[in-house]
Amino acid sequence: MELNKCPNCSGKLELSDNRNRLVCKYCGSEFTLDDTTRKEVGDSPVSKDWFVYEWDYKKLLDNPNTAPTVSAFVRTLNDYDSSEKIVQYMRDYLLNFNEISAPGIREENMRDIVNRISGNLQTSEKIILYNDDGIFVHGKTGKVITDKRVLFIEKKTVREIMHVNIPYLLFGYSMGLPQINIGEKYSNSIGIFNSHFDLQGVATALICTLSFEQKPDRPKIRLMDSLK
Repeated sequence: MELNKCPNCSGKLELSDNRNRLVCKYCGSEFTLDDTTRKEVGDSPVSKDWFVYEWDYKKLLDNPNTAPTVSAFVRTLNDYDSSEKIVQYMRDYLLNFNEISAPGIREENMRDIVNRISGNLQTSEKIILYNDDGIFVHGKTGKVITDKRVLFIEKKTVREIMHVNIPYLLFGYSMGLPQINIGEKYSNSIGIFNSHFDLQGVATALICTLSFEQKPDRPKIRLMDSLK
C-alpha cells in the first residue's frame, strides 16, 4: 500500500497513535499495516509518515551526545501538528535566554547577518531563528532558518538549502557535541544554539514540518546516523 495516499479518496494517510494502522483524515478509512508497510514505517516513534528510517534510533537515544537532540526532534513532531505551533513554542522558549535571536527577540544581534543575506531572500520570506556561531565571529557566521530555507553563513560565503529539497538528516556528534547535518555528511550542520541542544532538535523538526506543509507529495526524508 502506498503510505502517502488513501486508495478510497486519495487523501493523505497517517499513522494511528498506536502505530498499528494507517488512517485517512479526510474520509476516515483505516488500513492494517502489511509487512512491506511495517518495514518502511520502521521502529521510530515519529507518528508522521514523512521519513524513511535508516537510523539506529535506540543507539542514538542511548548515547548521551545525541539523545537530547533526537528526543527533542521526535517529541516536537509528535506534540505539534503545524509549523505555526512549533514556532510559537520556540519563541516562548527563547524568551528565557539571552544568547539566541529571532525577529522581535534580541533582534539587534541579527542585524549584520540579516543585512548580508537580504538579497538571498524572497519578498515574502520570513526569518524564524538565527544562531550565531560564537563570540569571536559574532554577526559574521551562523545559521538562519526562514520559512523557506536554511542559510549557512560563513565569513565570505552563504550556502543554502530549501526545506522542500532536503534529502536526508544525519544525526551524530562531533567533539562530544550533538550534530544534525542537513543533506551533507560533513557540512550543513544545523548548529547547537549555544548548548541548548534540545532546541537543535526542535528546529530540525520545524524544518521538516515546513517542508511537508509546502510540498506534501515531496519524497520522504531519510533519517540516518553517523554513529559507529
